[in-house]
Amino acid sequence: MLRRYETIFIMKADLQSDEMSNQIDRYSGIIKSLDGTVVKAENWGKRRLAYLIEKRREGVYIRIDFVARYTVVTEVERNFKIDDNVIRFQTVKLSDKVNMEEIETEIADALKKEEELKIEEQRKEDLKREEELKTEEQAKEDLKREEELKTEEQAKEDLKREEAVSETAAEGAESPEEPDDKDSENGDDDVAHEASPVVTDKEGAEEE
Repeated sequence: MLRRYETIFIMKADLQSDEMSNQIDRYSGIIKSLDGTVVKAENWGKRRLAYLIEKRREGVYIRIDFVARYTVVTEVERNFKIDDNVIRFQTVKLSDKVNMEEIETEIADALKKEEELKIEEQRKEDLKREEELKTEEQAKEDLKREEELKTEEQAKEDLKREEAVSETAAEGAESPEEPDDKDSENGDDDVAHEASPVVTDKEGAEEE
């Protein structure tokens, strides 16, 4: 007789994500291989344990909701007991009566919802990526503008410096150096002294 069950088992927290997925697929496969139907398999993630189990404070909780005969439950739990990665497990009967049409509808709805969640997550990822690209482009534009402003400021400084140099050169050309008057007068006196012969006393006596 088919019944609906819920099995929750705790895996070691140090397992890799792909190993965890393989474990979920493994136990779902056992149920399906024995003509059971998996309604939903969920990874609840890492959680703190209520008490130490095998000196462990954390574990990863997995939940499998399925429809099957009790013999399937027995086989699943037998595998749990010999799996070193499973530290605790518990199976609870959810219903004695099962309507498979309702179960199929529930599975279809769950798959649809899961697909919608995936699409929404992908949309969020795409939006996030677009925002990151916009931010990167804006940063590039800001950097480019900053470089342009620096170049423009440098050009202004260079032009200002060139104008100052040109003004200084123009002032120098308009005011040539004039000769020193004192030096000129002294020079004339020197020439006059050189042109006038010196008369000595002897020469003056002879002339007399």
